[in-house]
Amino acid sequence: MISSIEGQRPEVRVRPPFPAEKGLFNKPTIVNNVETLAVVPFIIKNEGAAYAALGTEKSSGTKLLSLDSYFERPGVYEVEMGTPLSVVVNELGGGFNEPIKALHIGGPLGGLVPADKIDELTIDFESFDGGGFLLGHASVVCIPEKFSIMTYLVELMHFAAVESCGKCFPCRLGTKRAHEMLEAANTSSYRIDTDLFDDLLHTLTEGSLCAHGGGIPLPVRNALQYFEEELDPYFSREISHV
Repeated sequence: MISSIEGQRPEVRVRPPFPAEKGLFNKPTIVNNVETLAVVPFIIKNEGAAYAALGTEKSSGTKLLSLDSYFERPGVYEVEMGTPLSVVVNELGGGFNEPIKALHIGGPLGGLVPADKIDELTIDFESFDGGGFLLGHASVVCIPEKFSIMTYLVELMHFAAVESCGKCFPCRLGTKRAHEMLEAANTSSYRIDTDLFDDLLHTLTEGSLCAHGGGIPLPVRNALQYFEEELDPYFSREISHV
């Protein structure tokens, strides 16, 4: 974003220096999202201690959640950190309007939460981290029972490849190769080599400059872990090795 404003290629920058030290036009720059700015009036009116008193010990305050059209009552909701995910799904969202097998929570880089884990999670960072997921910005995208997890992964990795800024080769090439492998397995007799695919995900995680390439393996690994039986026919060996 900073590079775009400066008229340069929209690529991620190597850190350090961080934007707070050297950002827009080499001046100290603070980058905040809308959710952060939205709580400023409450803090000004009630002071920071009142906001910090909300939520859990490690995840204070509130969180905005966006529920998609597979909920009976879709929309944006603000909840206190620590609220059970089941309350969000069943009380705020009114439940689902058709059978759901997974929730993709936190955007493309967020965790892929199987439906049977809903009762185990609370809306806070430590709960999701402990479960092997990522709360992220807390958007909730439902995957219906009738929708193929493999097809979902194909589209997810296609998004990752298209949206890569191209700055670093692990992300630029890795997301493209992952998409090619997933698509080939989904549309032909090609079967993905498990070890090769695991190496690719590892390279994305460890070698990418930013969270785009480094984070996209998480939902893929969640899918491989929780939907092994559905995905096994697309791989050349048992995917439990991943």
